[in-house]
Amino acid sequence: AEGITTPSKEQVPPSQAETPVAVQLPPMSSYVTLGENNSIKMTCDIRASHQRGDQVIVSVVFSNLTDHTIKDLEFNVMDTMNLKLIRSMGSSHHDAIKVPFILLPSAQNEGQFAFNIQEIKVPQKLKGTLTYIVKMDEGSTHEKIDFKLTFPCSSFLVATPCKGSNFTSLLESGDLTEKSSIQFTPQDSEFPVVLAKVCFYHHFRVVEQVEKSASVYSKSMQGHHICLLVKMVNDSIKIDGKSTDGSLLSNVLDEIKTMLV
Repeated sequence: AEGITTPSKEQVPPSQAETPVAVQLPPMSSYVTLGENNSIKMTCDIRASHQRGDQVIVSVVFSNLTDHTIKDLEFNVMDTMNLKLIRSMGSSHHDAIKVPFILLPSAQNEGQFAFNIQEIKVPQKLKGTLTYIVKMDEGSTHEKIDFKLTFPCSSFLVATPCKGSNFTSLLESGDLTEKSSIQFTPQDSEFPVVLAKVCFYHHFRVVEQVEKSASVYSKSMQGHHICLLVKMVNDSIKIDGKSTDGSLLSNVLDEIKTMLV
């Protein structure tokens, strides 16, 4: 298939491939900071629903940074035409969601919020506010923290296993009409680290890998295929991609580059 090919040598499954002792993968977390002030910190992780093509789940960890109890947490965002927070029956689109727990001093807890989404081909942003009460011996204070919730296109991808034969058939089928490529110098000089970050942060699965070249695959929550060939040449990374949607592909490639440089 023109524009992207699989590595030409015999494939070694990642689980059987020898990893050089010198290459140690860095700790990776999909949680990013959503907002922080003197009393509370929020980190979040965004995942596409595996069951529904129109829903994403945002997991938010609320951390109490004080020596006091925090209660009456209410989470709210400004809906857009494309992205809407799923609220309880009878609620209006202006209503906040009551977080179902209190935060004891220096404690943390996690809440999950579901969003309905229509268009996944471009990144999305929502403005939001968390209101809460800090309970102290001398009284209580009402506080709030504003935040921006960013939904990158990669958050709409689902890491999906794909056999080498199926990957090749997909490339040769003619269905992947959209192509895009990027080349850049990454911060990490070790190819296994680069590949691990692409798969972990952007929800891809390795199809096959030969030395410093790997085919990876992912599928969007709405069924778009994305096939990438990731290669390291000298100190540069080149990624050739094919997909059923050009906008989604180019945005995902931009997000990969932003994360790696």
